[in-house]
Amino acid sequence: MPEQQFDAIAQKLADLTDLPETSFALRAYLKAATDRDIVDVMNEIDLLARIVAEHAPEKREP
Repeated sequence: MPEQQFDAIAQKLADLTDLPETSFALRAYLKAATDRDIVDVMNEIDLLARIVAEHAPEKREP
């Protein structure tokens, strides 16, 4: 992944930190993530997204 894409993702994560609906725990994680390797952070986010997708309730047809 080009460095520009990493920079764009890092900026989006920083923007997410400032949203009022962002939980305290997620805000703390995102703030700590700014001092870490972006590849590690992206791998963690990808893993969390897969776990959430696997355990999300199935969509029901109306």
